[in-house]
Amino acid sequence: MGRTPCAQLARCAVACALALGLVPAVACAEEPSSESGVVELFADKAAEATARYAATGNRNDLRDVSAYESDAGDAMALANETFPPSYDLREKGVVTPVKFQNPWGTCWSFGAVAACETSIMSELGWTVDDGRTVDLSELHTAWFAYTPLPADAGSQAGEGRHSIASDPNAIFDLGGLLYTVTSVLSSGVGPVTEEEVPYRSKQGVTVNDSSGNPVFYAPEGDWSVDEDLRFLQALELQESSVLPSPASEDAEGSYRYSQAGTDAIKKELLAGRAVEIAFAADQSMPGQETIAKYINTDTWAHYTYDEDAEATHAVAIVGWDDSYPKESFIEGHRPERDGAWIVKNSWGSITEEFPNKFAWGENGEGYFHLSYEDKSICVPESFNFYTESYGQTADYYLINQYDYLPSDGVTSVQKNTETAMANVFEAEEGQRVRSLSCETAKPGTTATYELYRLEDGFANPRDGELLTTVSKTYEYGGYHRIELDEGFPMAQGERFSVVVTERCGDAYEVLTDKATNRQGMEEGDIIYSVGVVNPGESYLFEDGAWTDWSDSVDAIKAAAAATPEGDVFDYDNFAIKAYADPMGEPPIHEATSVPDLAGLTEAEALAALERAGLRGEAGEAEYSDTVEAGRVARQDTPAGTEADRGYLVTYFLSLGKDPATAAPVKPASDGKPSGTAPDPKRLASTGDDAIPVTAGLATVAALGACTAAAAFAARRRKRRNEPLR
Repeated sequence: MGRTPCAQLARCAVACALALGLVPAVACAEEPSSESGVVELFADKAAEATARYAATGNRNDLRDVSAYESDAGDAMALANETFPPSYDLREKGVVTPVKFQNPWGTCWSFGAVAACETSIMSELGWTVDDGRTVDLSELHTAWFAYTPLPADAGSQAGEGRHSIASDPNAIFDLGGLLYTVTSVLSSGVGPVTEEEVPYRSKQGVTVNDSSGNPVFYAPEGDWSVDEDLRFLQALELQESSVLPSPASEDAEGSYRYSQAGTDAIKKELLAGRAVEIAFAADQSMPGQETIAKYINTDTWAHYTYDEDAEATHAVAIVGWDDSYPKESFIEGHRPERDGAWIVKNSWGSITEEFPNKFAWGENGEGYFHLSYEDKSICVPESFNFYTESYGQTADYYLINQYDYLPSDGVTSVQKNTETAMANVFEAEEGQRVRSLSCETAKPGTTATYELYRLEDGFANPRDGELLTTVSKTYEYGGYHRIELDEGFPMAQGERFSVVVTERCGDAYEVLTDKATNRQGMEEGDIIYSVGVVNPGESYLFEDGAWTDWSDSVDAIKAAAAATPEGDVFDYDNFAIKAYADPMGEPPIHEATSVPDLAGLTEAEALAALERAGLRGEAGEAEYSDTVEAGRVARQDTPAGTEADRGYLVTYFLSLGKDPATAAPVKPASDGKPSGTAPDPKRLASTGDDAIPVTAGLATVAALGACTAAAAFAARRRKRRNEPLR
């Protein structure tokens, strides 16, 4: 992550460069502007960020620390919710085994993946007691969060984070931000299973103990992940929620405990979702020589009492205990009240096997308690996934998107006049759009989505056929995906748009992601970010007119270049996506005439349809007073109808006369009953085994024909909606 060319101030030498607590204020409390334009507001935000950093030296001040502010005081506390005094997701069997992040500072990836795994386990109904465990790859997430799109990636080639380090593995010790994981996963980059991308170098070199036993994988070797695995997914992210933090601030900027934050985390836990957080730890990875300032290693109870302490580590909350005694924390630095979170770390467990075996925490099992009143807790985030197809080999799907810049957290501005954001896409292949997504910042934001099929030579993102409009209010900020009631087909080359209008209270929200670019690097930095915003991709609606977002970004950067700090940020497209399934090849529209099938045997009917270039299917057999059993009594499409080649015609075989209404059988002069059954016939059809019909009395023959015809009908109904191949 780059630094601005401000004065060299205090640097945070930690394994995880994590965001500070995003403090709840009044929901949507930032005053919307009626005079300043969006470009000016974003330029002001950038200037404020660099000024804050120059004054404090706190790298987190380079981000929009107010973006996710929530809380209408503690009125957001879930007054109608009742929580048990304690709750532990481990007892539900949905917490996956503790892992060991060494040798790298990748706690941010481990904490997020731990939260994801528990959420998925809960959704699937799996438990570790059943022997079914979700094991996702932390390496896949960490690698691609710091690896830009390659040169052959089309219009967004080169977007992402770039390293200037000679050692490719250096990126694993840069730390990360919790928001980054959401932006990676929502782009279709993972998660994948640990089996697919294991946490080790390709050479598998290990660090061994004095007895020669491996402890963890060594940093030496090639830890890269193959580029062709970037867009591999075991399942799709549905939503992430950035929750209010229990560590809030009052009007003067001093620490204030927030019951709303505590309640929000408890609510997610009750729903089966672990919550990733960042906090100020004594160490950012095990083995560091530090003084136990905040954690009591006798009880493994942690309480950060310094409200100015910066977050250095990421973990996953898996439960709580309201009665956990405050006396368990370090004497002389104890919270005012009892109560603590049950926290899963990523520093190994004595109960696991290599490479996750390492004694740390309560009973050496990798867990500790964190006070509700810890003053450094920040960025609580939970994840939810679509799990219906987990474990299956699924066909590919399509994500129409432009925002590949890993997020450090959104930057948002507010207007009191209507604004909207839009992305315009071109269908690279035939597809059916089934869901849309956006990101929000403020809790309680209502997002309205509009999907348009655009006219040729469209003038703006609303210049076309409005296919659907859907709205939803989101309890928290984060990434959100909404399913459409029906899929909307887009032909290859067709242009379509997704317009998103976000409102929070009386304010309209416009938000995007930004990150420090190469000009913003300081001495010693090895990472900078590149945002790629091309003309014709994203659009901004403001003051009754549409503007190409690429022009707006150019204006924001030009304004920054005129300041002493300079142009130190790159910006991204709007985080608006359209998810789609590929469609098969379109049918050949060549007209043909439907033949008359009446009275034909099934074999004859199928042959006639094939000659006409049509398909045939037997419907449910029926009685007929005029057509003998085993022959076509009627068809659903009248003879002579013009139809496309490949059209499906359903025909209905006769069962003969209904025996319930037939006249009594009288002996004939030759002693044989009249109405003798027809000769046995082989009812053949394409792709099915033939079924013979047994001869006998008329009633028996009719029943036999019924059985045969019903069998064919059942087989064909299964294929009724098959597409042409």
